[in-house]
Amino acid sequence: MKLTIKYYPKLPKRKWILIREGGAYEQHAHFLCKKDAENVRRLIDGNKYPYNKKYKIAMQRILTEEEFKKLNKKQRYFNVNKGIKYKKKAGRSMPAFFYCPSFNDVKL
Repeated sequence: MKLTIKYYPKLPKRKWILIREGGAYEQHAHFLCKKDAENVRRLIDGNKYPYNKKYKIAMQRILTEEEFKKLNKKQRYFNVNKGIKYKKKAGRSMPAFFYCPSFNDVKL
């Protein structure tokens, strides 16, 4: 699949266009800057699923429905055994809800 990035200065806002060569008229997307168009092209070439909303909409316009469904999605996995990591605050070694002055400050 050949993708072309073109600049049209006469357009009012989104002057950068990513066009699918040999595709239907609807298979193009407009962008505010060239870097966004290059990022979408890189995602399509790498067969990666976009998690940015504006990239996702652009890729749905450029790709066919079957091609979009075949994109590789990043596995989202949360290891329950590791739990949530807390940021340490200055002077405390435990999360705030575990801190109890009557129990933790007792000297034996």
